[in-house]
Amino acid sequence: MEHFLQSVVVVIPIIFVLAFGFFAGKTNQFNGNDKAIPIINELVLNFALPCSLFVGTISISRVQLIDDLVLFFSLFITLLIAYLFSLFLAKFVFKRNIVESSIAGLAVSFSAGPFYGPALLGSLYGVSSGVAISMISVVINVFIVPLATIIIKVDLLKSNTTVNKPEVSIYKMVGTAIYQAIFKTPFVWAPLLAFILVFLNIKTPSVMNNSLELIGKATAGIAVFVAGMTIAVNKFKLTGEVLLISLLKSIGLPVLFFIVALALHMAKGTPIFNQGLLLAALPSGPMIVLLATKYKQYQEEASSILAITTLGMIITVTALIMII
Repeated sequence: MEHFLQSVVVVIPIIFVLAFGFFAGKTNQFNGNDKAIPIINELVLNFALPCSLFVGTISISRVQLIDDLVLFFSLFITLLIAYLFSLFLAKFVFKRNIVESSIAGLAVSFSAGPFYGPALLGSLYGVSSGVAISMISVVINVFIVPLATIIIKVDLLKSNTTVNKPEVSIYKMVGTAIYQAIFKTPFVWAPLLAFILVFLNIKTPSVMNNSLELIGKATAGIAVFVAGMTIAVNKFKLTGEVLLISLLKSIGLPVLFFIVALALHMAKGTPIFNQGLLLAALPSGPMIVLLATKYKQYQEEASSILAITTLGMIITVTALIMII
């Protein structure tokens, strides 16, 4: 009973802020949710989150970072398998096209670690959890999202190519996607820069870290708030496909991480193992709704998966915290 109460104490603030955002979205507190949500998202992703990840990564030692690299490879293998499996599931079982299948793959593999991670792990492990959050951010945004983007764009090019439109080189497309994923995405290059500085054993001034930490502290609350708004403004649709994708995300992904991490000889029960497990158990990221809206496909399904996995977090994440 004591463990259950401790777990609930960690999860309830996230649910409260999520409900707060949901209320703001439903009552149109910002006079135009379609404009407000992208702006608030940009505040989180381009300013607050990069600062939070940089400070969390730069605060650890080189020895600790090297020791934690096994988490990076565990997350990479887990999310890649999850994306490919879900893509093929949507394509061949649910007869979706490539764009819809790719978004379904992201719904399972795109864990909301960069969004909910600071709120959840920060309360459990403190600033050092920034390393694990940085790693899942890099895996998702340097590897998984570019892969999904390339698959979508190749399919769209094939269907839209005409005699009057020159064919785009696949190599150029891959290069552009990787360039945009790293150098045009602050919450990717910020922790990468911190990784490099830690490996080189270069210390940053404390006044700089304190300054970045001040804006970085805004990440957790605002990210959860805007996720609640996102759920509020999108239609809900419950189908067998939506339910299965949601279960794969909420239960299948953490189970897969558990298996992969043990296969890579991560010590079960260590803080870094538990952080990876919790990150894998977090809901789908709001990015899937943004992509679905951008391509005008899979919109109702994406928003429904986001809603189900986010509400399901009350059960899955609370249970995991109790266990670990």
